[in-house]
Amino acid sequence: MKTVKQGDSGEEIAILNNALTQAGYTVKDDLTFTPELRETVISFQQQQGLEPDGIVGYDTWEALLLGGESEATELVDEDFRRGAMLLDCETAALRAVQEVESGSCQGFVAPGKPTILFEGHIFWAQLKKRGIDPAEHAAQNSDILYPSWNKGHYRGGIKEYDRLERARAIDREAADASASWGMFQVMGFNFAACGEKSVESFVAAMQQSARSQLKLFVRFIYRGKLLPALQRKEWATFARYYNGPQYAQNHYDVKLAKAYSKYAR
Repeated sequence: MKTVKQGDSGEEIAILNNALTQAGYTVKDDLTFTPELRETVISFQQQQGLEPDGIVGYDTWEALLLGGESEATELVDEDFRRGAMLLDCETAALRAVQEVESGSCQGFVAPGKPTILFEGHIFWAQLKKRGIDPAEHAAQNSDILYPSWNKGHYRGGIKEYDRLERARAIDREAADASASWGMFQVMGFNFAACGEKSVESFVAAMQQSARSQLKLFVRFIYRGKLLPALQRKEWATFARYYNGPQYAQNHYDVKLAKAYSKYAR
């Protein structure tokens, strides 16, 4: 969403008025950002623990569009629409990423357990990053610890947690950083790009709800190099940044384009 402030006008002000109304505030049906509207925005920002500057930037838009408590484990159409509004992209583009990354399922494989995929080659690198020699643990853990990507070790679904727990026994933080999480399969080592202070807080947020997973994903896209590619539907570029240089082996770009076409209809 475009940043708006006092004196601005246009469609964004109508969206702002509607979002504030849904949040319980009384605002005038106006397409101009008035001084009165600024005071209402400041009140909302104070309530949300945001900087009370009266300017509606990303953080305020996120609180307005994706805020509120939710324990739902699935997203509804309105969630996707609001996430797309935050990123100024098509709703069909967001749906395409979700479908390709987690298939027909949503973001959880069991209560409190987000969909994950554990990456043993990432675990190798994450251990080394923390000063732990992965080779010392590899002999008894060949299916969770290996230097190069190997999809043959994937178990899928709830069985991925068996692999994760064994990795956690070696080093919990490195293990959690080495899994992709939620319906959009964001890697744990990207916690900072998702607005989280630690891998631990990232995982806790992933466990909260489907909407929380959506918020983390939208932040990740917004703060990184991925947004222009998603907005332009440049699927090969998006897949390379999102899935790594080996994306073509799994035809991620082709799958994304096909899923987008389905939802765009």
